[in-house]
Amino acid sequence: MSDVLSLSIDLERCTGCKSCEAACKQANGLGPHSYRNRVLWFAAQNVDAAESTPQALLDFLTVTCQQCERPACLRACPVNPKAISKDPVTGVVAINEDRCTGCGECAISCPYGAIGYNAEHHHAVKCDLCAHRRAVGDGPACASVCPTQAIRFGRTEDHLVAAEAAGREVLDIDHFLQRPATVYLKRRADEGLDAAEHHERHGTQRIPALMLDDEVRGNLDRSALNLAYDAAARERVADAEVVRVPGGCPICFNGCPVVYELQGERLGHVYGNKEDPVFEGRICPKSQMTLQMHDAKERLRHPLKRVGARGEGRFERITWEQALDEIAARLGALREMHGADSLAIHSGSRTGTLTTQGCVPLFANLWGTDNVATTEPFCDLSKVVALEMTQGSVMMTNVYTPEDIGSAALYVYIGDNQAETRPVNFGLVNQWRMRNGARLVVVDPRATATAAKADDWLPIRPGTDMALGLAMIGHILDRDLHDAAFCEAWIEGFEAWRAFIRTQGYTPEWAAPITDLPAERIACLAEAIADADGAMLMLSRGVNQHTNAAQTHRVFMFLAAITGNWGRRGGGYFNVSSEPDVQAPQVPEARRPPRRPAICKNPAGWADAMLGEAAYPIRGLITGNNPLALWPDQNRMREAVSHLDLLVHLELYRNATSAFADYLLPMASGIEKGGTTRLAEDRRIVWNDKLIEPPGEARSDHWFWIELGKRCGFGDLLKEEYKDPRRLWDEVLCRASPTLRGATTRRLLQKANRSLRVPLADEEAPETDTLYLEGTTAFGQVPGKRFPTPSGKLEFHTPALVEHFATLGLSPLPEFYSEAASSMPLPYFVNEEERIVSPFFAVASQAVRGHIAPATQATGRDGMDVELVTGRPPAPHFHSWTHYFWQAQEMWPELYCQIHPRLADSLEIHDGDRVRITTRTGQIEARAWRYAGMRERAIFIPIGWDERQPFHPGPSINHLTQVRLDPISQQANLKLTMCRVENGRWQGKSNGRW
Repeated sequence: MSDVLSLSIDLERCTGCKSCEAACKQANGLGPHSYRNRVLWFAAQNVDAAESTPQALLDFLTVTCQQCERPACLRACPVNPKAISKDPVTGVVAINEDRCTGCGECAISCPYGAIGYNAEHHHAVKCDLCAHRRAVGDGPACASVCPTQAIRFGRTEDHLVAAEAAGREVLDIDHFLQRPATVYLKRRADEGLDAAEHHERHGTQRIPALMLDDEVRGNLDRSALNLAYDAAARERVADAEVVRVPGGCPICFNGCPVVYELQGERLGHVYGNKEDPVFEGRICPKSQMTLQMHDAKERLRHPLKRVGARGEGRFERITWEQALDEIAARLGALREMHGADSLAIHSGSRTGTLTTQGCVPLFANLWGTDNVATTEPFCDLSKVVALEMTQGSVMMTNVYTPEDIGSAALYVYIGDNQAETRPVNFGLVNQWRMRNGARLVVVDPRATATAAKADDWLPIRPGTDMALGLAMIGHILDRDLHDAAFCEAWIEGFEAWRAFIRTQGYTPEWAAPITDLPAERIACLAEAIADADGAMLMLSRGVNQHTNAAQTHRVFMFLAAITGNWGRRGGGYFNVSSEPDVQAPQVPEARRPPRRPAICKNPAGWADAMLGEAAYPIRGLITGNNPLALWPDQNRMREAVSHLDLLVHLELYRNATSAFADYLLPMASGIEKGGTTRLAEDRRIVWNDKLIEPPGEARSDHWFWIELGKRCGFGDLLKEEYKDPRRLWDEVLCRASPTLRGATTRRLLQKANRSLRVPLADEEAPETDTLYLEGTTAFGQVPGKRFPTPSGKLEFHTPALVEHFATLGLSPLPEFYSEAASSMPLPYFVNEEERIVSPFFAVASQAVRGHIAPATQATGRDGMDVELVTGRPPAPHFHSWTHYFWQAQEMWPELYCQIHPRLADSLEIHDGDRVRITTRTGQIEARAWRYAGMRERAIFIPIGWDERQPFHPGPSINHLTQVRLDPISQQANLKLTMCRVENGRWQGKSNGRW
């Protein structure tokens, strides 16, 4: 039996997330430009490729050492004795970096392109299967973190036996007669293809030019490094005890359980927590690259006060005492002159749950303003409002376990690119799909990384998801494919809904020209959902961020319900994230100053008040995120912010908003302050203790609010002891929200993964999995009440809903409309001048009545005839944060524009060219990525860039978007803007500057 070791790389599982790259660099101390492995993307650029299967549009390949039996590198090495050796037992090929002269002969000879170079120390680098980790009984870092378990480590013989047992085909990569040990498993769609057929399917795929352009990465150097990537720094703490502490990644909604490895007082590594029973050590690149956040030279370290004009970014250093005293005094002056509600507070998710759900609501209620928002109005407020109406709770029903989401027979992703936005959770879904033979369908204007794993991709016209849902419901009801027993027992208003659908004539044939999808495919998907033994409808920002979003969500909730996919394992409506019905901390009524209804639930609507064009003015803003990249219509937003009397910015780094701030204050993050991670999408709470000190004078966001509260006379409620995150969580947030009462820090810290799933009524309550199962009682309800609505059923149509929707001038049952500006004439919502108080929010907020106007001439005139779609970039990035991580910039540096080859050809745009995009609100430039996985008259540009980022600054996409809000949820439309695309006539290579 051979003991030859290698990696097995499953191309059906790999989603190109680059977590393996991140793990390799932190495990082996590699800085910019040095690689032991690299993940390449291959995108179809042939104009006819879009007519092929989704699997042929996008592929991913992990390039790493093949541990060849006859390694060309070993034979080519001219050093004597050789700097390259091959272990006679394990077959591992390794470089002796002390002997290596850096001549490059090995890199030239390797036919797989698997050998990298360390320019600082002038020697070659390559994968040795993490020899130092194997020496202590561990395995390669890449395999330990892989979110999809596409990479596995072991004996080559075992890989081949496992592949045969699973009926998988092994890809022949021995074209160079080196006898590679690494095993690549074919994509399932490619199994059975001979070489010619494989080339026909994938021959037009190319690596995007922006991925190959090393010159643009030239500004990444060793000055960006910290402990994990700096050999000298690692040497200084080599003898320090390594302490491993469980916690959670603070960045995104995946809420991944991690293990922080501390060496002395420094953070050395971040890996996945293998003791988590579901995640089993999986983490994405973002979790690992938080290493590059702590001690980064770009971090803010001291309080700053503006000394130049707004927008110039000129500041002087001041003390915390001066900053807080002056802010409190200026707030008091604003209150005297304009009222307490002239202050607006936008607390981003970066600030943490302790702040967004604890200190900020306390301060705002004591101060007297309801102009308070998190990122929810930009992310998922439409889903929240729809869930409250339909289910009576915003907690997601289903959870990521093999028994629940893992048991579905069908996964339908609608506007949700989970493979890139939450790669670990998608890795679970993809594994369960493969194991159980489930089908996966993606509805999206572009073939995303998620679509690359799908059985079917439906390239829908942006903004018409509601029409698709209505048509599928019409088809199901017309053919009696619905779950009649569930509808009769558990839906309030089902008969009214069925009559409404029939009266409106919502059929696949009606929806086909609207959605730009064949009626047959719409009907086929409807029947698949109705017939499946468990269908998971997975929705996200692609649906959330439209002016019809709340009603669209209700439509897909209704679709899940009428097919019996609610309150069951393996079937349901799902949308990131899941908020555990958090309630604001109580303030004594006598301490609550009177206040006027909020100007708008969405901060984008505050611009009118900043410019003096609303019922009352907003003159002060305290923000913990980056509104001058996040908010739509950036030109107008910057004008509005320039009119403020006070702008306080709480941040980790300088960004676009910082330049306009009066006070720029340094904040702590994650394990620099302690607290929960972001609220995970399946109701998990994950806890971090404070483990390291923040840089300089940085403080936690909740520390700032407690200190400001003291100066405003609120110290009896915003108590000094709440600076301890454990006390703030236990004594404020847990006590305020019944769903959290059992999720105390004592109980969280008892868990090996520091994680609990809510709701938990008390510390003795068992953790919950799937909610609303038949025969159960909803949390906090009287025995036998299955759903937490007034009727105890899912509510489609009730007298209360009729009254609420009439206030806005709308039907209580979803009637189709889309965006005013679209690529074809469609009905759209028209605002009227009458302002009212919205009936859909617990806190009084102004809204506008209106009506649905019939389809009129599409507004894409003056050459604005291309659909601009926005969304998240690939997995290493998350909003602004990761643009300060040097490795995320190494992976995906530049703002890009995906464009269909036919559209590109018509404009003479080549892959990698600069393109100019213009809308009615602004103009930006980006690099072209020719990609056949796009609708022919659509482009995609990702979010997250701004002009003040350190490595590869670029304009925010929101220079192009407009302020158009859903009348029900006030969610902003960020997903469809009509634009004009032009060749930028750019010559040469980009330097990453704008």
